Amino acid sequence: MTPRMPSHDAGLAPMFRRFVDALEAGDVRLVERFFVPGDQTLLVRRGGMVVGFASIVEAVRADPLAPCGRLLQSHLREIGPDGTLVTATHRTATGGQGVMTLLWERTDEGWRIASAHVGEPDPAIDPAVWRQAGAPLAAATGSGPLEGMSVAAAELFPLAGHSLASLPVGADAPARTAEALAGLQQAGASVVGLARIDGLGLGDTGDDPAGMPRNARAAGRLPGGAMSGPTAAVALGQADLGLGLDTWGSLLLPASYQGLFGIRTTHGVVPLEGVAGVAPSFDSVGWVARDLAVLAEVADVLLPQAGLLGLDEALLGRDLLGLADPDVVRAIEAVLDRWDSSVLPMRMVGQDRDVLDGWAQTCRQIRDAEVAGRHRAGDADLAGLGADVRTAIRSGLAMDDARLRGARRAQAAARAATAELVGNGVLLLPTTATVAPVRDRAGATARRGRDRTQQLLSLATLGGLPTVTLPLATRRRLPCGLSLVGPLGSDHALLGLAGQLAAAGVIVHP
Repeated sequence: MTPRMPSHDAGLAPMFRRFVDALEAGDVRLVERFFVPGDQTLLVRRGGMVVGFASIVEAVRADPLAPCGRLLQSHLREIGPDGTLVTATHRTATGGQGVMTLLWERTDEGWRIASAHVGEPDPAIDPAVWRQAGAPLAAATGSGPLEGMSVAAAELFPLAGHSLASLPVGADAPARTAEALAGLQQAGASVVGLARIDGLGLGDTGDDPAGMPRNARAAGRLPGGAMSGPTAAVALGQADLGLGLDTWGSLLLPASYQGLFGIRTTHGVVPLEGVAGVAPSFDSVGWVARDLAVLAEVADVLLPQAGLLGLDEALLGRDLLGLADPDVVRAIEAVLDRWDSSVLPMRMVGQDRDVLDGWAQTCRQIRDAEVAGRHRAGDADLAGLGADVRTAIRSGLAMDDARLRGARRAQAAARAATAELVGNGVLLLPTTATVAPVRDRAGATARRGRDRTQQLLSLATLGGLPTVTLPLATRRRLPCGLSLVGPLGSDHALLGLAGQLAAAGVIVHP
């Protein structure tokens, strides 16, 4: 789907489209057709800067610009009545992502490019994103509704014949593919590769020893973890779908940070057979995509169709909304201002913040205990892991039976409380309390933001509830997310509601 490019002059959009087509086709007369024939015309590309129309013609004939693939995003800014700046990202034929910024001027001959910055495409195989990748790594095994779709699977999902190198050292290559991943292949999807996870599935930054994936939607900011690899692969245009686990926001958080649609399914509804889980009490299969339609298409393949639920009302908790930073709140309030009560009526609900804080502590205790049970190790074995991951495992190892029993009782009480809170409605809340922090996250502010985000995420985690996150943007154009949390088994209904909200213009994809 080509991104819509608005313009104050209807002639610019088709000219831009013709330029993209010519770039993709390798048109040898590209410069003559689209650039301003002047001495100040500018081209910036790998190797430096070329100034002047004649010099640009010569340079591009000697070394053509890299072909443009499918457009992913475009942003337009008008520079007076006769100038428009267009920035666009595109997916290359090899799977990487390219970016270009074009300053268009209106001349007597129509719109022409006065200045162009054409970036070198990112590599399709980025070691910070991928553990293993191919073209594809594993082909589709059948045909169906997902034909032509490419998948980045978290390396927690076994793929027959490919070693899960990040999981317990010495793990052999699995003989069978994980059931969920095999289901995607049978429906026509191919597997581009196994994407990295952060900190055994515990990390929240995306900072793996192999490097930190780039956040395609927020330069210089964290991509989020622990499913940083599959989410980054999708955001960078290297895959259509990212398959992962959501344990305690481990998929929803990076989806919010990177401006993606995502779903955490009802706990236990998608089989985890063969998957190297993180914390069994919380692990739920989920996936992310750039398009809402992709989430629904995959749901039709992986989720049961029987017993589909409807939703009666939308629920908004001002205290839950108040956990988020003001810029995130404003982005969500813009959605509330457009809310169409004919789609779903809305009412206010309350939720004590002290209770949420207690739920977050319960999540941490159970997760740490279950992770420690899977990764019993000494200090030497933990040396290569991040400080937060080491702390979590040590905390879990130190937990006695009495504390764990108390946490289990609190989990059961929270599950009942969340079911009562949601009822047969859909709860609206921020996916994360903040936008993606800058890469230097060593401040108290970042830690407080993480704590508030964990409180928000604990509600669905303890309840085992399905959640769909929808991408929004702050006034500074930074990604954030709105979560739709529904009752057990309402996965399809949540996706259907999201589609209705998009069709009604309530949700506008940034």
